[in-house]
Amino acid sequence: MKTYLLLEPTTDETAAHFWHMRNYDDQFELSEGIPLSGTFPSDAAYRMSDEAPDKTALYEVLYNLDGQFVVHEKVRTFLEKENVQHVEYLPVKVLNHKDREVKERYFVVNMLPLVDCVDLDQTKFKRNRLNPDQLMDISNLSVHEEKIPPDFQLLRLKAVSGAMLIHRDLAAKLKAAGFRGFATPEVSEYSGN
Repeated sequence: MKTYLLLEPTTDETAAHFWHMRNYDDQFELSEGIPLSGTFPSDAAYRMSDEAPDKTALYEVLYNLDGQFVVHEKVRTFLEKENVQHVEYLPVKVLNHKDREVKERYFVVNMLPLVDCVDLDQTKFKRNRLNPDQLMDISNLSVHEEKIPPDFQLLRLKAVSGAMLIHRDLAAKLKAAGFRGFATPEVSEYSGN
């Protein structure tokens, strides 16, 4: 059994959907393993999507078009108690459909640094013509788990920065704690890019 799983924000019939982040022009940095503490804008916000006006439930992990790991402060506290390292928690405002800020506190989990561990022999892909270090049209994503440092429980992949991985044990603990809004399929099921 593999040690790592994909980490994907999900939605259902009641969970709120969120647009792209507002008030942050350099959003790509959140997928590039760049430290942002101290420079992340205090007015960065996610707003509920007008395309899903009846979906207003705020889960512990928010589904957003950026594919970021946006978590409620309860999840942050949980991850800190689990001693999850190599991450920073960036406060982000959450706005309802009427542009009112919700009282709950949320954070973008910024994973640092990117980990270079994609198994290029097993993974099917095309190289991005604009950035050959990035892979696209990916199927059967596979990683060399031995290249992941043992103290990384959450990470992004260097060649596939849209993919977030979570240690299987941590995923089980998050689910056992009852947190909602995420799925953890096998790495080979990745369908992004």
